Amino acid sequence: MAHQLRFWHALLLLTGGAVALAQSQQQPVQLRGNASITAELYTNSGALPEQRYRPRYTVRAFANPQLVLFGTVTIPLELSWSSSIGGIRSPFAGMLQPFNQFGLSPQLTPWLRLHGGYFSLQLSELTFGELRPLGGGIELSPGPLRLAALYGVVQHPRAADSSIGFAGVYRRWVYGGSLGYEAESGASIRLSFVRLTDDTASIRLHQLLHDTLTGRTDTVRTPALDNAVAALSFQIPAGSVRFSGELALSGYTSNRFSPEKSTELPRWLFPVHYSSNLDGAAKAQLSITPSPSFTLALSGQWIGPGFYTLGYPQLYNDVMEVTVSPALSLVNNTLALRFSAGLRLNNLRSTRLATTRRLLAAAGASWNPTEQFGVDVQYSNFGTRMEHSNDTLRVQNTFQSFTLAPRLLLRSGTTSHLLSLTYSFSDADDRNPFTRDATRQQTHSAAALHTVSFPSTLSLSSALNFSRSNAPTVRTELWSLSETVSYSFIPGKLSGSAGVTLTQMRTSGAQLDSRTTQLGLRTSLSYRLQQWGTLSWTSFVNRYSRQPQGSTEFHTSLNYSVGL
Repeated sequence: MAHQLRFWHALLLLTGGAVALAQSQQQPVQLRGNASITAELYTNSGALPEQRYRPRYTVRAFANPQLVLFGTVTIPLELSWSSSIGGIRSPFAGMLQPFNQFGLSPQLTPWLRLHGGYFSLQLSELTFGELRPLGGGIELSPGPLRLAALYGVVQHPRAADSSIGFAGVYRRWVYGGSLGYEAESGASIRLSFVRLTDDTASIRLHQLLHDTLTGRTDTVRTPALDNAVAALSFQIPAGSVRFSGELALSGYTSNRFSPEKSTELPRWLFPVHYSSNLDGAAKAQLSITPSPSFTLALSGQWIGPGFYTLGYPQLYNDVMEVTVSPALSLVNNTLALRFSAGLRLNNLRSTRLATTRRLLAAAGASWNPTEQFGVDVQYSNFGTRMEHSNDTLRVQNTFQSFTLAPRLLLRSGTTSHLLSLTYSFSDADDRNPFTRDATRQQTHSAAALHTVSFPSTLSLSSALNFSRSNAPTVRTELWSLSETVSYSFIPGKLSGSAGVTLTQMRTSGAQLDSRTTQLGLRTSLSYRLQQWGTLSWTSFVNRYSRQPQGSTEFHTSLNYSVGL
């Protein structure tokens, strides 16, 4: 697999070079995009001076250059690099990893794009699209045909370590592609396939090195996964109506170390084990737009309990959901109304002790009669119900929230005032008679923001926030006051800002009464170097006070960014 990965990289470079040489008489090379580099310093002191949750020194670089060769060949590149110095003493230190990535995706012709390094490529909504593989890919779109293929690594190996409760992960390979047809009317059909499989030999050397350095042998054998998904997606437009959907079939092996079964299915496609299962999924959406002021969307999905797609790790299975979402604009588009209602349930094949049903409803309105005044209103209600045979395990609760946010813009000569208010209320109500008194919670929050801009490039921004949360055994109040001053010393070149924030939180209960106060100071400067980019500096100091102790943290960063 490593040799094939290097082949993709070589093919990408050779193809790009050949096309560039063939067109060398047309236009010169152009460079576009942007790049930035940031250096950071962080330190803290006080009650817990040794428990740093961030590295002391950090340097990060990001670049998105785009080469345009001879006016026709476009080569976008992506570069992400970070480095840190200074140990992190926290329980989460093992989860932090450097984010160093490099990739390029040249658009060689209007119908041909290649990918190399780290890249993003979506095959369909149920096969692959959430992960960024390290490898190679290709996208072809000659005329109505659509072809895509990818090959690479989506997960890097790491040995197991029982001392921190980490089971280890294997190197995970991915290969797949899609073939489709798209008409000028927007109608399309596409067949996709992807396979993701763990390399069971990928952590042997890592595990041996880890055991040698620690003098301890971890005998836990991490299960290796294997997954193959095939899908058929389509889209059918018909005037003001558009219908789209996808049907998928998934083969999933939860442990590649389990014995294999003898089947007629080719092993290169998907080897079947005793820990394998097969299941399906479907998605559909119907959109109706009879007029520019009214839209109705109907959507639904059915994901089988045994359907897994490692290309979308966050996709829930064992779920059926139906949603209706109308939207309406009135009064010359100054009033917009939105509504959404849906039903979601699981236990599709009665494999659970009880079925959970969720009713989802939301409504919103936005009224903007003039440029100076507007108001937004939002309400949502989510209900969950599970009828378990055991009364104490039954679930029946509702969560509702309401938000009101008016805003007002006033002008007096060349001075403008922007005032916005926001009030929110949320209520979590547990209808279970055994747990209701111990779990119900209500929260009220309000925020006020006032910004004034003067003709002298001076602006002041004041904010006041308040929140109160009431639970059966504890009550929490939080308020904060902040003021920010911004000024342009040299219009178009040098600008700066300074701000102060005071926050206090009080938690009280039957045997609890604590207060925490935070004072934060923040300053920033930005200098524009015309075509050479922008240099900016930011610094903040936070002081935490909580009886009988406190702590202080300091952070400063210097950033240089330039447009290419």
